[in-house]
Amino acid sequence: MKTEKFSGTIESAYGSQLDTALKFEGTFEAYESVDEVRTGNDFPNNDEILAFVNNKRKANARQKSMTETLTAAGINKPTLDDPQVQLATIIKALVASGKSREDATKLAEATLGVKVA
Repeated sequence: MKTEKFSGTIESAYGSQLDTALKFEGTFEAYESVDEVRTGNDFPNNDEILAFVNNKRKANARQKSMTETLTAAGINKPTLDDPQVQLATIIKALVASGKSREDATKLAEATLGVKVA
């Protein structure tokens, strides 16, 4: 096993946008091979494998059905062709780089010449 680090930024919590993004970090012990998992207590039993595979298949089918329903209703996923998506992407990157949400929004709006809708 080896220790791996992770980190991230929390911009919203419990359905609300945070005034200031919070940074977090931690570590965990990662297996380096399937053989290591088999000798540990984490190897799934047959019921857990079956549940995992069926949940994965259900999630894929559910997403496909939702996408088909939205498309049939004329609702399409926004792409980077949409100025509001461009704006949101730039704001997210600026906030991740340490700017306040307000400053990031002003800078992104000025850069693209688009206001947040």
